[in-house]
Amino acid sequence: MELLLAELEACGQADGLRQPPRTLAAFTRWYLDVVQRLDAYLAGGDDHAPMARGEVELMCRCALSAADLREVIAICERFADMLQPRAGRIRLESAAGRASFRLDSLRGQPSTAGSLVDITGLFAFLQLFQWLLGRELPLEQVRIGPIRRQDVLPFLRLFRAPVLAGGEDYALDFAAAALELPVVRSPSEFPEFFHSFPCAVFGVRGHSLPGQVAALLSAALRHGAPLPSQGQLAEELGLPLSTFRRRLRQGGSNYRALREAALRNAACEALAQPDRLIGDIAAGLGFADAASFTRAFGQWFGVPPGAWRDQFPEVDPVRDSKNKH
Repeated sequence: MELLLAELEACGQADGLRQPPRTLAAFTRWYLDVVQRLDAYLAGGDDHAPMARGEVELMCRCALSAADLREVIAICERFADMLQPRAGRIRLESAAGRASFRLDSLRGQPSTAGSLVDITGLFAFLQLFQWLLGRELPLEQVRIGPIRRQDVLPFLRLFRAPVLAGGEDYALDFAAAALELPVVRSPSEFPEFFHSFPCAVFGVRGHSLPGQVAALLSAALRHGAPLPSQGQLAEELGLPLSTFRRRLRQGGSNYRALREAALRNAACEALAQPDRLIGDIAAGLGFADAASFTRAFGQWFGVPPGAWRDQFPEVDPVRDSKNKH
């Protein structure tokens, strides 16, 4: 807060923000206001308007349509290209097993204020990527541009990775294999995520293993892929199968329950689309035939799929299935 207030004072933008926030929620709102003020001030010096929050929201929503992290970055890159110079320039480089997500804000002159905003921007992309993937993205290193490291030291702990200062660019470096990680989020989850994006810097970072598994199973169903087995999930998450099972139990769940919940929710979502045939839904969920799907659905909800569709045409299927189970 002292560092940010000093920059606000230097830019003449501190009016109304000198009172320190007393809660984490208040700090999040305060930090978002600070970043927006600094960004607007810097954009004026560069003779162009800053990127509007509505445009940031649209970019993030577009990224939700991606299948994996590589496609997420490609969408963000195209979006930024359309808004240059306001959105800066985004590039992905990949070679020798390492990927670099590079961000260039296209600022005229380097400054501490500019670096603070750009570091926040880089961290925002990291937040977006991790939220879309439902897991932490392991970073090999982070590059934070030409500013002196000691001037932005409080912000560097956000990345939980080695930080290099004094170079020419801002970048997240990670193993290239992470580019194939699937997007597991749905549009219904977006409003809660974006509400405090990207300034909820003290929020919960981790995701419980049951939560990660549930997200991966739901993502497979959304993309029409076969549901991964326990072994496949354990391998993807870098865990021995015995550890995978034990941690699910510690989290109060198991693979079978999570798999069935994912199928229930996906079935309800599909049935909420009146043009989809029961047989097509059954095939999409991996059932042998419509009769098998109908029997399973009856065990879940006590009624066949057609009756459920007629009885609940207006409900939110995911919320309704969660409330019932």
